[in-house]
Amino acid sequence: MLAYYVDAVRRAAEEKARLEGLVEAEARKPRWRRRVDSLRCLKGVDTATAADLVFEAGEFSRFRNARSFAAWVGLTPSEHSSGESDRRGAITKAGNKHLRKALVEAAWHYLTCSARPKEPARGQAPDPGARRHAAKGVRRLVERRGTLLARGVHNNKANVATARELACWVWAVGLMAEEA
Repeated sequence: MLAYYVDAVRRAAEEKARLEGLVEAEARKPRWRRRVDSLRCLKGVDTATAADLVFEAGEFSRFRNARSFAAWVGLTPSEHSSGESDRRGAITKAGNKHLRKALVEAAWHYLTCSARPKEPARGQAPDPGARRHAAKGVRRLVERRGTLLARGVHNNKANVATARELACWVWAVGLMAEEA
């Protein structure tokens, strides 16, 4: 039985590597490359995550602003308002579940990473303006995450808040790469 399970894990790892190779090959095509490479400048966003964001969102310019992109992903807080009272609740989760999960996973990197900009990988060709903007985003997200934790916000809530702001930075960086 042990040999069977070891073989199953090996086959699954090989299949995962094959699929990652296909995604990376697609992401290198001229249609996607500039946006994928620019999004990879954000910490926590690798090629697969950047490709997911670009493939699913299509054109970032179709969203009016960063807030509408975050709402499309489902990272907007719900609101319960009546008269003078204004209460915000949990995120709506009314959006793209796959991207929401990818952004929440990426946001965990801001718990321990430094505020230094992410260095581009060999062969990565991000838009220079988008790269500078991504560096600002990394500094802001690290600072924001630290502030939330210092205020005593629960780790998971701080992570989702970071993911929501990360979605806004993704929209801005993706839009800059489109316009270049």
